[in-house]
Amino acid sequence: MKYAIALLATTASLLLAAGPAAAADKDCSDFSSWRQAQSFYKRHGGPRYDPHRLDADHDGIACESLR
Repeated sequence: MKYAIALLATTASLLLAAGPAAAADKDCSDFSSWRQAQSFYKRHGGPRYDPHRLDADHDGIACESLR
């Protein structure tokens, strides 16, 4: 019983440490349109935070090559 509780606690702590499932790294080529890329960019922190580097020139517009 102690082993099961320890295993459960360890599993729970690992899941919490990992945080919510992060989206796989995206590139502009992963989107079929600029609007789709811009929406994803905004939902995932842009322009304050751009973990996918979709806004190369930091002007708040993602994947300008798709426009």
